[in-house]
Amino acid sequence: MNVTRVVKDWLLIAFSWLVIKDTVTIVNLLGYGLAFLGVGYYNHSKLQALKVKEAQKKAQEVDEESGKLLSVEGEGKINNTGSDGGVGKKGDGQS
Repeated sequence: MNVTRVVKDWLLIAFSWLVIKDTVTIVNLLGYGLAFLGVGYYNHSKLQALKVKEAQKKAQEVDEESGKLLSVEGEGKINNTGSDGGVGKKGDGQS
């Protein structure tokens, strides 16, 4: 269903009702109202899905950026074990 086609039909019906004075019954009005509610619900659900998708995209970007920061910080750490593999010398307080 194309939303723009439905809106075009509504405008055409409104034109025929206002200008040409075509008859519109209660059943016609109920059908137009139901179609209007359907299009409104469709647009609402589509917007909600778009908001969820954008939120997931932003969360993924934040996760990726924090992962990059962690990897950069991990690479910049200095190994404090020394060249002897962490074994201290006699007399430096380690046994």
